[in-house]
Amino acid sequence: MRCDRYEEWRLIYTALATDIMDGLGHRHQAMDPSLRPTRDDTHFAGPAVTLNSVPTEQPHADPYGKIFEAYELMNPGDIVVIATNGDVRSGLWGELLSTAAAAKGVHNVVTDGAVRDVRLMNEMGFGCFCTGYSPLDSAGRCIPETLQEPVVCGGVRVEPGDFVLADFEGVVIIPAGIRQQVFTLCQQKLEGENTVRDELAAGHSPREVFDRYGIL
Repeated sequence: MRCDRYEEWRLIYTALATDIMDGLGHRHQAMDPSLRPTRDDTHFAGPAVTLNSVPTEQPHADPYGKIFEAYELMNPGDIVVIATNGDVRSGLWGELLSTAAAAKGVHNVVTDGAVRDVRLMNEMGFGCFCTGYSPLDSAGRCIPETLQEPVVCGGVRVEPGDFVLADFEGVVIIPAGIRQQVFTLCQQKLEGENTVRDELAAGHSPREVFDRYGIL
């Protein structure tokens, strides 16, 4: 039976986390809205394993080598983050890689490129954010060059071990050094939002409620 290692993040949503990070001075942590989930019920959280890929037109002797290396480094609950540096022609990730990752307890991928085998990935419950779908193989089109180094994915810098939080609204990156602080502040604000919601539902003025709690 699958167990979510980061179940405590289940109630934390991306808009809440970005509000908190805005207040901490980290105002550019949400990936581009062009990255969309392949399933409407997608919600996941975990540390990033990063791959940096580059567009190419040349054959490569080992086009999947870095992906195989990444597999060896994966730990349960990790999120695979793949930067494609502008390539959206081919699918670097698909159902077979999802199957291999799931066997290691890794059930989610984020990429600013395309993916393949989407229907099969959805059927197995593998979480995915991407910019689109493609039947084309990545070999000779988009080659992973580096592993576990900082990447820019969806316009956001992601370092290995940074915390990925994703839901239907998008993907946000929480720098590893402020992860616990963000979690604690999110919990506190969530309690405040519940109070505000109750007062608004009771008919209180939004102006009055905002002035009282500073939350809207």
